[in-house]
Amino acid sequence: MKKLILLLVVSLLINLVSAQNVLVFQPSGGANDGTDNGGINTGKDTWANRHDPAENQGVDMYALSSPISNCNTSDYKSYFQFDIDTLPQVVDSVFFGVTHHPHTANCYSNCVADFYFYYVTESWDEMTLVQQSEPIDDTTAFFGPLTISFPNDFQNQEYDITNAYNYWKTAGVSNYGFTIYSPTVGCNNAAVTFGVRSSDDTIAINRPYLKIYYSSQTGIYENTLNAKVYPNPCGDILKIEIDQIDHYYFSDITGRRFELPYSESTKVFDTSSLKSGVYILSIKKNNMRRSYKILKK
Repeated sequence: MKKLILLLVVSLLINLVSAQNVLVFQPSGGANDGTDNGGINTGKDTWANRHDPAENQGVDMYALSSPISNCNTSDYKSYFQFDIDTLPQVVDSVFFGVTHHPHTANCYSNCVADFYFYYVTESWDEMTLVQQSEPIDDTTAFFGPLTISFPNDFQNQEYDITNAYNYWKTAGVSNYGFTIYSPTVGCNNAAVTFGVRSSDDTIAINRPYLKIYYSSQTGIYENTLNAKVYPNPCGDILKIEIDQIDHYYFSDITGRRFELPYSESTKVFDTSSLKSGVYILSIKKNNMRRSYKILKK
């Protein structure tokens, strides 16, 4: 009888594991020209430095957050945004993954601090954001406290942001990403930081990512649809080599969607109404989905 129960438990565990998909969404650095929106090829992250309030850090290979200093201007806030429009609607859990900088030498004050994640509530550009023009963030944290003390070497860590993902996906709230910092006030002197590699890191594995666990019952298989889209850059028409499309839409870097005319017979989208810029074409067919970055001339 015990053997039978054990077999049933093992069978149940196998079924649960097999019913769950894992998707890692890890953007690369992008063009760093103000068009990056956190898509797979357009990573969006930066940080603001009160010591240099007019200096932009959008191309840095790292992002820093710190406690609030009351003895100098040595404090920072980091910003991250992922374009989740084409990612699963229904998820089991979502984790924000980062590669931390080690901090193993020299901390003189503010060597222990609690860090939090806060929603950003307005749009921002990684190439123009500076301390003097920081976007507004929600004063209520959605993640934390994350206690960081000196010394540390966290290496790769993943933080559960499932609630934030669902908030953006299902509550009809605009996704402007999030900021990370510590509200702890003290004198920063080589203080602890939430310091991580950014999407501009030349080593791809170090870049921030989302790890998404979702049930196969959602029936959507991401980035498994093969279709050739051309020309790219495009003018007034965009062609696609595919026999059928169940659903499609275009979106710009702010997330606005555009339902453009499409001819099933000629396999042509009419893109004449689009202004010059970068767009995402999202298509779905037979429970498969894929997104393409399109440049309109």
